[in-house]
Amino acid sequence: MALPPTLASTSPLDRAHAARLNGDLDGALRLATALLEHDTSQLGAAALITTTLVAEDRGLIAGEAALRLVDAFIRRGDLPQALVAARTAARAGDDAEPLFATIAAAFGKGSKRVADVSASPPPLPDDVEVPKAIAALKGEALFARAEAAIEKWLATDDPLASDTSLPRLPLFGDLEPKPLASLLAAFEVRDVPADREVVAQGDEGTEAFVVARGMLRVIRRDGDEGLTLAILGPGAIFGEMALVSEAPRAAAVTAAEPATLLVIARDALEKVASKAPVVGQMLSQFCRQRMVSNLLRHSAILRAVDVEHREAIIGRFETKHFEAGSALVEEGAEGRGLYLIASGAVEVVGKDADGDELRIAELGPGDVVGEISLVLRRPANATVRALHPTVALELTREELHKVIKAHPTLLAQLYELATQREEETRSVVAQEAFDVEDVVLL
Repeated sequence: MALPPTLASTSPLDRAHAARLNGDLDGALRLATALLEHDTSQLGAAALITTTLVAEDRGLIAGEAALRLVDAFIRRGDLPQALVAARTAARAGDDAEPLFATIAAAFGKGSKRVADVSASPPPLPDDVEVPKAIAALKGEALFARAEAAIEKWLATDDPLASDTSLPRLPLFGDLEPKPLASLLAAFEVRDVPADREVVAQGDEGTEAFVVARGMLRVIRRDGDEGLTLAILGPGAIFGEMALVSEAPRAAAVTAAEPATLLVIARDALEKVASKAPVVGQMLSQFCRQRMVSNLLRHSAILRAVDVEHREAIIGRFETKHFEAGSALVEEGAEGRGLYLIASGAVEVVGKDADGDELRIAELGPGDVVGEISLVLRRPANATVRALHPTVALELTREELHKVIKAHPTLLAQLYELATQREEETRSVVAQEAFDVEDVVLL
């Protein structure tokens, strides 16, 4: 996968964030001050200076700057950065609740400002060098210079109008302002250095994330090999399945450059949802939409159907949750339905000649189970059970017949898969018997 330009080179702002995360506050402040003096439209530089000033208990001017940043990021349709600025304002001594309410009113359901528009991208920072006059500063003199740059920025007028149209955001835009404000208040801010792993593949997830700034890589690891599946940029949501499922992480996520994330823990979300149930409902709906979108892109079975019909077919499936050890399919039983694995993993288990269990395969998101019994019209020849808490989409026998009648190509694909799976099961069992016999002969 080709990497975007932001990952191929490091901007002055990225270098400033890297310096701050490495403990070089003077270096970060020099770079950010040089950027803001060069171009007062650099909100990222203003935000970094503000964060640094607050961390050093110089909150008077920083508090005013943070409030201005909340408004500026709202005008640009950047909810994550507006929320980061609200958290900064709170650390400077301001009451965060009205700020959460302001952000929620701007982006929430029913807002007159929300429209089908894109967020205003921030201007790219020029590759400026730190002037010698700033490079020589440290301590109080450096802070004074940074505060002067902030004061100059505060004196400028925002070129964007206060009623600028805002983008319609997934999940957040489906919530009314009051429950949205409660959800926003549950997020914490986390800064991540470049190359730091944020999510480890295989770990149990307990947090979900929104990218406020920076780029991250999604990597699927197979032994020592790693395949980059996606690049996540500002506004991206990831890890949300951890909040509705206890399935292990399907891939790793690593910061490709210094990043700022909004993080919400499962227990914090549960507290919000207990008072505002609509939050939990909307999150479940959002997760299902994401799962469906993923299946529409990657499921081999659905590729047998024309693109324009796939979403309608998926709409016939019902979401089912299986705890670890629960059976989706029982060996010897008639199939209840066809299952598309959406999240988690299952194992296919048969029996050898002595009646002992034998693992035949492990399947994950995008895979289908239950097809042998339904398509070949015979009892299942293996048991399929969840290895971890697993989410699957179920298509009942009756609904499958309706779908096949409308889309005969799906039957052909399922028949091919069923016969292939049945042959694989026989081969694995036969090979196991051969191996045991071979050991006995020795």
